[in-house]
Amino acid sequence: MAPGLAGDVTTATGVRRVFGTTVVLDGVDLTIGRGEVVALLGASGSGKSTLLRVLAGLDDEATGTYTTHGSTAVVFQEHRLLPWKRVSANVALGVRGGDLRARVEEALHEVGLTEKGRAWPAELSGGQSQRVAFARALVRRPDLLLLDEPFGALDALNRLRMQALFGRLRARHDFAALLVTHDVDEALLLADRVLVLDSGRIAEDRKVPLPRPRAVDAPGFGAERRALLSLLNVES
Repeated sequence: MAPGLAGDVTTATGVRRVFGTTVVLDGVDLTIGRGEVVALLGASGSGKSTLLRVLAGLDDEATGTYTTHGSTAVVFQEHRLLPWKRVSANVALGVRGGDLRARVEEALHEVGLTEKGRAWPAELSGGQSQRVAFARALVRRPDLLLLDEPFGALDALNRLRMQALFGRLRARHDFAALLVTHDVDEALLLADRVLVLDSGRIAEDRKVPLPRPRAVDAPGFGAERRALLSLLNVES
């Protein structure tokens, strides 16, 4: 990928998804620019994960138009490592190329697991397993990284560490990302823009005006947090 290349990496128009008689997505429009991190907030069952699966090409029942320019990788809430393959083999899964071994080693180094390539998934902690999931995405050199609650299963300390790791990786590789999360603080810490999904549509498209690096006690953070909670109908 060419960092800073102009244009949108993803464009979706009128995306609709119906399960039986239930309309989950009802004409979603969105764009994600190259190198931009977009957080997607919404109540449980609002269709956040459904939209991510559509953009990832994992749901062919949706209607509307959606296009991604370049390569895509997905990180789910569960690491989904194959227990019968060692860490390096999990990272390399589904990827080809003569330089694959070097790419796997580089990806593991970037997530701080250089010495774990020969380990089995059962030998890893939860935080380490999710780092492997990120390495598996990085080895694909994505233009767009789709993240479905990637830190949701972690304890509070590991969650903070993984958020910091994501920030470093994004700064280094300049990939675009769509981050599905329930955590308003996480959205404000990591994203350039926040979308609120409600009743199957994007109800709010809001730029995050806070300078980087960000912290929850930084000036203006509390006001942005209260604004987003209000949009989600949650009392702050």
